[in-house]
Amino acid sequence: MDLKVGETAEVMKISGGFRMQVQLKNLGFHEGVTVMLAKKSAIGGPLMVAVNGSNVAIGRGVASKILVSPADDSTEEAHETDSAHGAAK
Repeated sequence: MDLKVGETAEVMKISGGFRMQVQLKNLGFHEGVTVMLAKKSAIGGPLMVAVNGSNVAIGRGVASKILVSPADDSTEEAHETDSAHGAAK
């Protein structure tokens, strides 16, 4: 499932190297936190993600390291952001 602007999801896991994980945790991306896709550009630019009351701009490559599950349907499998198409899954 692709997250559309305004949809929320729960962070399930953060992959990537140690530095990437630390950087994302410093921005507020922790396992179990709810995030919302606030804005995305049409041509592969960064994503604006609302997390812990702040809007954070992250590149699509970085976003691909964040495994999320849709917040409104806990029965679906977790989905990873899709950096190739620029849509959060």
